[in-house]
Amino acid sequence: MNKKKIFKEEFKKNKYKYMFLITIVIIGFITGIICSNILSYNDQKEITEIVKTYFINLKNGEEINYFNNFLNNTLVNYFYMILLFIFSLSIIGIILNIFILYFKSFILGFSIGIIINIYSFKGIIFGILYLFPHQIINLIIYILLSFYGILLSIRLFKSLFMHKNFNSKEFMKKYFKVLAFSFIVLLISSLYETFFYDFIMKVFTFLII
Repeated sequence: MNKKKIFKEEFKKNKYKYMFLITIVIIGFITGIICSNILSYNDQKEITEIVKTYFINLKNGEEINYFNNFLNNTLVNYFYMILLFIFSLSIIGIILNIFILYFKSFILGFSIGIIINIYSFKGIIFGILYLFPHQIINLIIYILLSFYGILLSIRLFKSLFMHKNFNSKEFMKKYFKVLAFSFIVLLISSLYETFFYDFIMKVFTFLII
């Protein structure tokens, strides 16, 4: 059986788990947007000034430190990846993995909601540019990591409290393959966000300012 068939069968077998995690992402994203709309007047004013200052500096040709940006983007992406892995090694990892996935999508929704509030229709354009493709790819990776993390936590729980054995060697082998794949994809995503995305943002500033 080739890898494509194995992947299809595994996805079909666990489609409801994936759907649940996707639902968590959607809920987090929507609540983030809602929260961005119910901030106090002072908070909105302060955030608006910060965002506008950022775009004005970008338009005025403020020098971008690509190395620092790449380092920050990579560290943040790997931080979430490592966190999801560490949480999966405990029986409470089920809740923690779900929370991290929710929190990540909440922050994303909140950020886009703020920009839309400030720039209206042009903010929607920014939201699309901000999401596609790197943020969507990152979310897919986090969903994949959360799935395997939750699966491991469930199996650990069953092993400890229900005395059910599972093939830990085979599962961890698959899990580490997922981690290696995620490591590479998140690195590529960080490279895109640092170099290509910053160029897009410079172009975008001329549309809004």
